[in-house]
Amino acid sequence: MLRGAGDYHVVGYGENTDVPTIDIISAEINLIGNLVGSSNDLCELMVLAALDRVRLHTATYPLDHFQDALDDLGSGRIRGRAILIP
Repeated sequence: MLRGAGDYHVVGYGENTDVPTIDIISAEINLIGNLVGSSNDLCELMVLAALDRVRLHTATYPLDHFQDALDDLGSGRIRGRAILIP
């Protein structure tokens, strides 16, 4: 999964890393976590979607239904991302 001086990116919910601390230090592995990803990540995903190599999934919720969105995300009822629309 990881090689020396490599990066392991986690974007979104539900991912746990299982890499012993000594391995992170000795192999100089970078663990990078982000709830929504970076702008570059989004651009790369859009290119991959345009090439039909990945599928993007979104669910739209009105802003006043934010609790429903959080509940659905937490329970795994949403594939992909939930977007709140004001």
